[in-house]
Amino acid sequence: MKCVGPMIVFASPVVFAQERISDFKWQSRLLIVSGATLETVDLLRSGRAGLEERDLKVFILSGEGLREYGPKEALKSELERRLSPPQGKPMVYLIGKDGTTTLSWPLGEFTIGKLFASIDAMPMRKREMREAE
Repeated sequence: MKCVGPMIVFASPVVFAQERISDFKWQSRLLIVSGATLETVDLLRSGRAGLEERDLKVFILSGEGLREYGPKEALKSELERRLSPPQGKPMVYLIGKDGTTTLSWPLGEFTIGKLFASIDAMPMRKREMREAE
């Protein structure tokens, strides 16, 4: 039986209604992937609970997983203009809740553990964890 859990997390009507980076400000962190592979998509699926816990919305600009994680065209254009992912070099970017591009990694260096550790070390996330206790 095919798991449809990730579709629930990332396919809510609220996400699809958002067409600009600023629409997510103070609500969600954005994880942007260019040049995604099937391995990347599987990694994202496996980290679904942690992504949700950290208020992460995932968008794939190119490569595998566009059907599941592809942004609307207006948002895709804005992300591509802002991030300027290099051609032929798959990358992962993190945009914080404040709307700034916080981190970037070559896709080959990206792991869910590294992502979660980086986010959990941020002051805003530390405050979120304290408030959740």
